[in-house]
Amino acid sequence: MSRSSAIVIGAGLAGLVAADELAQAEVEVTVIEARERVGGRTWSRELANGALVEMGAEFVLPQNTEVTALASELGLGLWAKGMRYGEREPRGGIGTSADELAAAFADVRRALERLEGRPSARALLDSLAIGPGAREAILARVEISSAAAAEEIPATNLAGLAQIGAESAPSVAGGNQGLALGLAARLGAAVRLGDAAVEVDRRADSVVVRTASGRDYEADRCVIAVPASVSERIDFRPGLPRATREALVRVSYGHAAKLFVPLSEPAPPSAVMSVPERYWCWTATGAGDRPTPLVSCFAGSPGALERLQVTAGAGRWLESLAVLRPDLALEPAGALLSTWDEDPWVGAAYSIPPEPELTAALAEPVGPLAFAGEHLGGPYAALMEGAVRSGRAAARRLLGRL
Repeated sequence: MSRSSAIVIGAGLAGLVAADELAQAEVEVTVIEARERVGGRTWSRELANGALVEMGAEFVLPQNTEVTALASELGLGLWAKGMRYGEREPRGGIGTSADELAAAFADVRRALERLEGRPSARALLDSLAIGPGAREAILARVEISSAAAAEEIPATNLAGLAQIGAESAPSVAGGNQGLALGLAARLGAAVRLGDAAVEVDRRADSVVVRTASGRDYEADRCVIAVPASVSERIDFRPGLPRATREALVRVSYGHAAKLFVPLSEPAPPSAVMSVPERYWCWTATGAGDRPTPLVSCFAGSPGALERLQVTAGAGRWLESLAVLRPDLALEPAGALLSTWDEDPWVGAAYSIPPEPELTAALAEPVGPLAFAGEHLGGPYAALMEGAVRSGRAAARRLLGRL
């Protein structure tokens, strides 16, 4: 009896996890990736001074158990970083105290426990009797981390991406892309880089995927593990069901940028947030818990990118950072700017967690097709954890049909 076969479109974390799960079930797998590298929005690079930077996904948040387990399985450790994702000193704006901010967020947590419907983060905050300075700081916090305006962000993000707390949020030792590289190494020659899928043809007993180079791949099943933001680039034949098409169109994405600036002298771990300009920056430890000669910055929401004039380069942001962090020995000549808006294979940062009905519509296989991606991560959407969980789920749905 011949082995069952599957094609996975996309070699980000979701696609590679799906492919690995299928391969472990003895399914013959082919992974097709448009980029010349694996990892998707998980991409680790090294600056000239040796500092490691995460161009995309950075933190492993509390309860991200699947990512932690995968890192362990691949023999990868974690770097604690020394600072805390959920603790950021707010600067600028109206101003608030640590006590006022803690009390306000306690009110937010209580409101989330009795939450009904799907109000926006702004609507929830506006409904609470909290100090104006604390409200402004929390609004900045949720807009930065969710990479969108507060009116567009579900209030539940205040307990997810925008959580405030002292729990550790490490990264993968040696770079988060190590997860993708480790999975790709296990898959070996099954991973084909630098050739985008442009057509998916569902036939009576197979799926044929055609790539930009004109090559055809045929298999029994197929996982579509590309961002919903670029799914329209694939010509599905026959067309996808209306519910699936509409769900893909309705998935919204945030917009963000990262700025990495080398330091002439390493600085102790810290985390500071610019409230009015909607970005935060941090210094952290790396290998051996030693301080890294680097400050990393993250700006979230279209408004923040416009204020920082990101499309014109790093100049305006570097000026702001020098004012925000006069304590750091910046080396602006070595700065590196990262923005996913300019990446043709995503055009955005990460998803604003979709409504449950959209997730349900996209989780349902379309004949031999299953969808995966961080946007299908449910409460873990927008995170590496969501990508890993969705990849496993897609593979298991297909295994049930093979």
